[in-house]
Amino acid sequence: MTINGGLTISFTAQDETGLAMAGKESPIESVEVTASDGEVLLTVVSKLPLGSSCFRFDGYQINRRFIDRIEITVTHLEIAEDNVPCTDDLPAVVTEIPLGGGFDFRRTYTVSVNGEETAFTAN
Repeated sequence: MTINGGLTISFTAQDETGLAMAGKESPIESVEVTASDGEVLLTVVSKLPLGSSCFRFDGYQINRRFIDRIEITVTHLEIAEDNVPCTDDLPAVVTEIPLGGGFDFRRTYTVSVNGEETAFTAN
């Protein structure tokens, strides 16, 4: 990654209050696949380990390097500093990930989200 003309391997993000935040894989509570009209939608529920005041959703990456396996990484940013008070709520984040179309209805596909696996057959 290049930032301001320099090469960097990693960096520490900060939230709007200036607290350092570190990227982490989100713990996955459930993964649901909906296949309809040739399109596949993945619904992922992440139950985050810190209160809502101490994390931010970071996004997801899709890896389709295998013909019948899709690997997805869902991440969040959380406060990297100790002794920062967090709210008591443990929020669930629902992420809808469109996987698109072009799936062969005769094949079974495996989806792995942060290690949680499920299988589906396209309609």
